[in-house]
Amino acid sequence: MHLILIGAPGSGKGTQARRLVKTYGIVHISTGDMLREAVHSGSDLGVLVNTYISQGHLVPDTHVTTLVEERLDRGDLPNGFVIDGYPRTVGQIGEFDRIMKSRQRTLDAVLRIDVPAEVVINRLSDRRIDPETGRIYNLNLEGDHPDPDLEVRLVQRNDDRPEIIKQRLSTYNAETLPVIEQYREMGQLIEVNGARAPSLVFASIQRRLSSQTESQ
Repeated sequence: MHLILIGAPGSGKGTQARRLVKTYGIVHISTGDMLREAVHSGSDLGVLVNTYISQGHLVPDTHVTTLVEERLDRGDLPNGFVIDGYPRTVGQIGEFDRIMKSRQRTLDAVLRIDVPAEVVINRLSDRRIDPETGRIYNLNLEGDHPDPDLEVRLVQRNDDRPEIIKQRLSTYNAETLPVIEQYREMGQLIEVNGARAPSLVFASIQRRLSSQTESQ
Protein backbone atom coordinates (compact mmCIF):
# COMPACT_ATOMS: atom_id res chain seq x y z
CA MET A 1 0.00 0.00 0.00
CA HIS A 2 1.30 3.44 -0.96
CA LEU A 3 -0.30 6.52 0.59
CA ILE A 4 0.21 10.26 0.75
CA LEU A 5 -0.88 11.94 3.99
CA ILE A 6 -1.91 15.59 3.91
CA GLY A 7 -3.05 17.76 6.80
CA ALA A 8 -2.43 21.11 8.42
CA PRO A 9 -0.11 21.42 11.42
CA GLY A 10 -2.01 19.99 14.38
CA SER A 11 -4.41 17.97 12.24
CA GLY A 12 -3.22 14.69 13.75
CA LYS A 13 -1.06 13.41 10.88
CA GLY A 14 1.51 11.91 13.23
CA THR A 15 -1.11 10.01 15.23
CA GLN A 16 -2.79 8.63 12.13
CA ALA A 17 0.53 7.77 10.49
CA ARG A 18 1.46 5.63 13.50
CA ARG A 19 -1.88 3.80 13.27
CA LEU A 20 -1.43 3.22 9.53
CA VAL A 21 2.05 1.82 10.11
CA LYS A 22 0.86 -0.55 12.82
CA THR A 23 -2.26 -1.71 10.96
CA TYR A 24 -0.91 -2.14 7.44
CA GLY A 25 2.75 -2.89 8.12
CA ILE A 26 3.93 0.03 6.02
CA VAL A 27 6.69 2.58 6.70
CA HIS A 28 6.13 6.21 7.64
CA ILE A 29 8.24 8.57 5.53
CA SER A 30 8.43 12.16 6.72
CA THR A 31 10.11 14.71 4.47
CA GLY A 32 10.83 16.81 7.56
CA ASP A 33 12.76 13.89 9.04
CA MET A 34 14.55 13.34 5.72
CA LEU A 35 15.65 16.97 5.57
CA ARG A 36 16.95 16.88 9.15
CA GLU A 37 18.73 13.59 8.48
CA ALA A 38 20.38 15.01 5.36
CA VAL A 39 21.61 18.05 7.27
CA HIS A 40 22.92 15.89 10.12
CA SER A 41 24.76 13.59 7.68
CA GLY A 42 26.91 16.43 6.41
CA SER A 43 26.63 15.18 2.82
CA ASP A 44 26.97 17.60 -0.09
CA LEU A 45 23.19 17.60 -0.50
CA GLY A 46 22.74 18.01 3.25
CA VAL A 47 25.00 21.07 3.31
CA LEU A 48 23.06 22.53 0.41
CA VAL A 49 19.72 21.83 2.11
CA ASN A 50 20.97 23.46 5.30
CA THR A 51 21.74 26.72 3.50
CA TYR A 52 18.05 27.07 2.70
CA ILE A 53 16.70 25.90 6.05
CA SER A 54 19.07 28.08 8.09
CA GLN A 55 17.89 31.16 6.17
CA GLY A 56 14.22 30.27 6.59
CA HIS A 57 13.67 29.47 2.92
CA LEU A 58 11.83 26.52 1.40
CA VAL A 59 14.11 23.82 0.05
CA PRO A 60 13.77 23.77 -3.77
CA ASP A 61 11.67 21.02 -5.34
CA THR A 62 14.64 19.37 -7.05
CA HIS A 63 16.51 18.78 -3.78
CA VAL A 64 13.46 17.42 -1.96
CA THR A 65 12.70 15.13 -4.90
CA THR A 66 16.26 13.78 -4.80
CA LEU A 67 15.85 12.96 -1.10
CA VAL A 68 12.55 11.19 -1.76
CA GLU A 69 14.11 9.11 -4.53
CA GLU A 70 17.00 8.11 -2.28
CA ARG A 71 14.61 7.19 0.52
CA LEU A 72 12.47 4.97 -1.71
CA ASP A 73 15.56 3.08 -2.87
CA ARG A 74 16.69 1.91 0.57
CA GLY A 75 14.96 -1.44 0.18
CA ASP A 76 12.98 -1.34 3.44
CA LEU A 77 9.52 -0.79 1.96
CA PRO A 78 8.23 -4.28 1.07
CA ASN A 79 4.66 -3.45 2.14
CA GLY A 80 4.68 0.16 0.99
CA PHE A 81 4.68 3.49 2.78
CA VAL A 82 2.74 6.52 3.94
CA ILE A 83 4.54 9.75 3.10
CA ASP A 84 3.81 13.20 4.48
CA GLY A 85 5.26 16.53 3.44
CA TYR A 86 5.55 15.52 -0.23
CA PRO A 87 4.31 16.41 -2.78
CA ARG A 88 4.09 19.92 -1.36
CA THR A 89 3.64 21.73 -4.67
CA VAL A 90 1.77 21.01 -7.89
CA GLY A 91 5.11 20.64 -9.65
CA GLN A 92 6.14 17.90 -7.23
CA ILE A 93 3.04 15.87 -8.13
CA GLY A 94 4.45 15.15 -11.56
CA GLU A 95 7.86 14.32 -10.12
CA PHE A 96 6.35 11.95 -7.60
CA ASP A 97 4.36 10.22 -10.34
CA ARG A 98 7.60 9.77 -12.30
CA ILE A 99 9.39 8.39 -9.26
CA MET A 100 6.64 5.87 -8.56
CA LYS A 101 6.31 4.67 -12.16
CA SER A 102 10.06 4.22 -12.57
CA ARG A 103 10.03 1.95 -9.51
CA GLN A 104 6.86 0.11 -10.59
CA ARG A 105 4.92 1.38 -7.58
CA THR A 106 1.32 2.61 -7.65
CA LEU A 107 -0.20 5.30 -5.47
CA ASP A 108 -3.31 3.92 -3.74
CA ALA A 109 -4.74 7.08 -2.22
CA VAL A 110 -4.09 10.58 -0.93
CA LEU A 111 -5.45 10.97 2.60
CA ARG A 112 -6.42 14.46 3.67
CA ILE A 113 -7.18 14.99 7.35
CA ASP A 114 -9.42 18.05 7.32
CA VAL A 115 -9.55 20.10 10.52
CA PRO A 116 -11.03 23.62 10.94
CA ALA A 117 -8.53 26.37 11.67
CA GLU A 118 -9.97 27.10 15.13
CA VAL A 119 -9.53 23.45 16.14
CA VAL A 120 -5.92 23.47 14.92
CA ILE A 121 -5.16 26.63 16.91
CA ASN A 122 -6.68 25.14 20.08
CA ARG A 123 -4.84 21.84 19.65
CA LEU A 124 -1.42 23.35 19.03
CA SER A 125 -1.86 25.92 21.79
CA ASP A 126 -2.38 22.98 24.18
CA ARG A 127 0.64 21.07 22.89
CA ARG A 128 3.70 20.67 25.11
CA ILE A 129 7.03 18.93 24.59
CA ASP A 130 9.24 17.04 27.03
CA PRO A 131 12.70 18.65 26.63
CA GLU A 132 14.40 15.50 27.88
CA THR A 133 12.77 12.90 25.60
CA GLY A 134 11.29 15.00 22.78
CA ARG A 135 7.88 13.37 23.37
CA ILE A 136 4.94 15.64 22.50
CA TYR A 137 1.80 15.74 24.65
CA ASN A 138 -1.54 17.51 24.28
CA LEU A 139 -2.89 18.72 27.60
CA ASN A 140 -6.53 18.44 26.51
CA LEU A 141 -6.43 15.34 24.31
CA GLU A 142 -7.95 12.19 25.75
CA GLY A 143 -5.29 9.57 26.49
CA ASP A 144 -2.43 11.98 25.82
CA HIS A 145 -2.21 13.86 29.10
CA PRO A 146 1.10 13.36 30.98
CA ASP A 147 1.42 12.35 34.63
CA PRO A 148 1.47 15.33 37.03
CA ASP A 149 5.13 14.71 37.94
CA LEU A 150 6.05 14.90 34.25
CA GLU A 151 3.85 17.82 33.34
CA VAL A 152 5.88 20.30 35.39
CA ARG A 153 8.90 19.96 33.08
CA LEU A 154 7.00 20.26 29.79
CA VAL A 155 7.51 23.37 27.69
CA GLN A 156 5.64 25.06 24.84
CA ARG A 157 7.45 25.51 21.54
CA ASN A 158 7.56 29.05 20.16
CA ASP A 159 5.84 27.95 16.95
CA ASP A 160 2.90 26.55 18.95
CA ARG A 161 1.80 30.00 20.08
CA PRO A 162 -1.50 31.24 18.54
CA GLU A 163 0.00 34.11 16.51
CA ILE A 164 2.65 31.82 14.98
CA ILE A 165 0.11 29.06 14.36
CA LYS A 166 -1.97 31.44 12.23
CA GLN A 167 1.09 32.22 10.12
CA ARG A 168 1.84 28.51 9.71
CA LEU A 169 -1.75 27.84 8.63
CA SER A 170 -1.59 30.65 6.07
CA THR A 171 1.58 29.16 4.58
CA TYR A 172 0.08 25.67 4.59
CA ASN A 173 -3.06 26.82 2.77
CA ALA A 174 -1.10 28.74 0.14
CA GLU A 175 1.19 25.77 -0.57
CA THR A 176 -1.02 22.75 -0.10
CA LEU A 177 -4.55 23.59 -1.23
CA PRO A 178 -3.54 23.55 -4.93
CA VAL A 179 -2.06 20.07 -4.36
CA ILE A 180 -5.28 18.90 -2.71
CA GLU A 181 -7.36 20.25 -5.60
CA GLN A 182 -5.12 18.52 -8.14
CA TYR A 183 -5.48 15.14 -6.45
CA ARG A 184 -9.23 15.70 -6.12
CA GLU A 185 -9.46 16.22 -9.87
CA MET A 186 -7.40 13.06 -10.38
CA GLY A 187 -9.89 11.07 -8.28
CA GLN A 188 -7.28 9.94 -5.75
CA LEU A 189 -8.25 12.11 -2.78
CA ILE A 190 -9.84 10.70 0.38
CA GLU A 191 -10.96 13.38 2.86
CA VAL A 192 -11.83 12.61 6.46
CA ASN A 193 -13.03 14.82 9.29
CA GLY A 194 -10.08 15.13 11.65
CA ALA A 195 -11.90 17.16 14.31
CA ARG A 196 -12.87 13.99 16.18
CA ALA A 197 -11.27 11.48 18.51
CA PRO A 198 -8.23 9.80 16.86
CA SER A 199 -9.91 6.37 16.96
CA LEU A 200 -12.93 7.67 15.05
CA VAL A 201 -10.71 9.39 12.49
CA PHE A 202 -8.78 6.18 11.90
CA ALA A 203 -11.94 4.10 11.60
CA SER A 204 -13.12 6.49 8.88
CA ILE A 205 -9.75 6.21 7.11
CA GLN A 206 -9.96 2.42 7.15
CA ARG A 207 -13.48 2.41 5.71
CA ARG A 208 -12.57 4.83 2.96
CA LEU A 209 -9.36 2.99 2.09
CA SER A 210 -11.22 -0.30 1.87
CA SER A 211 -13.80 1.24 -0.45
CA GLN A 212 -11.12 2.93 -2.55
CA THR A 213 -8.98 -0.18 -3.05
CA GLU A 214 -12.01 -2.35 -3.86
CA SER A 215 -13.05 0.05 -6.63
CA GLN A 216 -9.61 0.05 -8.26
